[in-house]
Amino acid sequence: MKTKISILTALFIILALVLVQTSSAQMAEVKVGKGTLKMGGILQAGYTFHLEDDEGYNSFTLNRARFLFWGDIIPDKVKYFVQLDHKGNVSVLDYKARFFYISNTEITVGRFLPNFTLYMPYSTAKLEMINYPLTTQRFAVWRQVGIQTTTKTEYVDFNLGIFNGADQPNNTSDNNDAKDFLLRANIKPPIEQAKVLFGGYAWIGSADPGFGLTEEGTVKRNRFGGFAKVDYKATEDVTVKFRGEFLMASTEHLTFADMDSVACIDAQAFFAHVGIQPTPKVEVLFRYDFHDPDTDTDDDGESWITAGVNYYLESINSMFYLNYISKIEQGTDVDNDLIVAQVQIAF
Repeated sequence: MKTKISILTALFIILALVLVQTSSAQMAEVKVGKGTLKMGGILQAGYTFHLEDDEGYNSFTLNRARFLFWGDIIPDKVKYFVQLDHKGNVSVLDYKARFFYISNTEITVGRFLPNFTLYMPYSTAKLEMINYPLTTQRFAVWRQVGIQTTTKTEYVDFNLGIFNGADQPNNTSDNNDAKDFLLRANIKPPIEQAKVLFGGYAWIGSADPGFGLTEEGTVKRNRFGGFAKVDYKATEDVTVKFRGEFLMASTEHLTFADMDSVACIDAQAFFAHVGIQPTPKVEVLFRYDFHDPDTDTDDDGESWITAGVNYYLESINSMFYLNYISKIEQGTDVDNDLIVAQVQIAF
């Protein structure tokens, strides 16, 4: 009798545990009112060491803490993407609704990174070095509110966009009646053993001239550039990567002497990047950046030379960056070289 009771008790306990686990699993499911939902994240933290600047603070850094949500509302027709940032004041970085009702074409509406420069639209988890190149750092328009189309064909992709174009980054509204326009073309030639992408873009922008003179109209903020990207499979294990970009900028502003007249500053930047990945776990990188903020002024340019090593524990999902950055100023030399390390988790 005791044996039967013991067996029944054990069976009851096992059944209870199964029911609890089933209930917990059901509670853990993510349910949405309509469609599908996927979640991801990008977590980046590191350390910055100032090699020469005695007044610089060597510091641990929290670079990004982002959570991503995306899915379908109507399969293959209506999709969405939301990105939240828990570092800094801005919480909602991106919100975009994506429509696929035209053949080979996506129409994106909301607040997002336009397809401008080579690296600006990249997921930050896919950056090959810790910092963006100077073409992006100095001239990116960053997140904009507007609409963008992406048409993909076998060999060429096209982007057309209309955006608010407010002067401040991370904008959610406009500060003038004029709109900014994006044009871009990517060319994808079929080359054996290599992935090749090159193309060009134009950003035709307008901005409030400032000083409360909105009624005077707008001033120009134009950027034009071209880029090339090559991933060459040298052997089964070895991959060689090339990246390059050149950008020209033309920026108008009101003169201080005569607030009715407009002056224009022409600037430019470029970079060249080489990466060698001898094994899937290790990549060695080198990048040269140059930025001239005013082509009519001498000795005002800057150059950055960056050497880096990436170690991939599990592709880009778990990896370490180590970058040495030598900053060279054409005018007064500044002691500002850095060693920067970063650990990344992306899921």
